[in-house]
Amino acid sequence: RPAARAKTKQKRGRRRPDPLLKVTGRLRAWFDEEPWRTSRELLVRLQEEQPGQYPDQLLRTLQRRLKIWRKEKAHAMVFGPMHVEPPIEPMAN
Repeated sequence: RPAARAKTKQKRGRRRPDPLLKVTGRLRAWFDEEPWRTSRELLVRLQEEQPGQYPDQLLRTLQRRLKIWRKEKAHAMVFGPMHVEPPIEPMAN
């Protein structure tokens, strides 16, 4: 019926363990140093440091991650950092 609406389902979380969990910090540091690098270049650099551990199939995963990081960086450039603590005013006695 037109009046009946489908119930919204809760979004599913990750279905598999994160294959880049151990190196996410290092990848983020590389991205912060050189944000113009492509995900392919970052993956090749990772594969050179740790041969045989990170296959080419992780390229799409890394592309998704870089897309999020670039979005965060662009937002910070336009609007300022996302997580800024408000300045603490000294208390007047």
